[in-house]
Amino acid sequence: MIEKIKEFFRNLFGINSQNYLEAPKNEMPRNEILHTSNIESQNKYNQLQEQIKIIPDQEKEKALNLQKAYKAGVIEEEDLSEEDFDILSKLYESQIQNTKSSIENYRKKILNIQNKLVSSN
Repeated sequence: MIEKIKEFFRNLFGINSQNYLEAPKNEMPRNEILHTSNIESQNKYNQLQEQIKIIPDQEKEKALNLQKAYKAGVIEEEDLSEEDFDILSKLYESQIQNTKSSIENYRKKILNIQNKLVSSN
């Protein structure tokens, strides 16, 4: 079957003479090759997974949970301790800063597109 496919492409591209090198035949049966490569791949994947461990940021999780509860009305501002209020304030400040930087990036993109449109006309 493979020979028929090779012959088809040789005829299609006008390569009738054998000007190519054939890959050496592997002595190991195909099943063993696939099985061996799968085991090696799995081992590499497991090693990589062990190296990359996601450590949850407990303070950020706590802040996000406080934010959800505050937005849902479960807790009021008076119910928050001083520490929780500071954590929540820092979270809001970081979210505001991220939003400002995102807006600035979009503004730059819009100005860039606007300049390209002006220069093309």
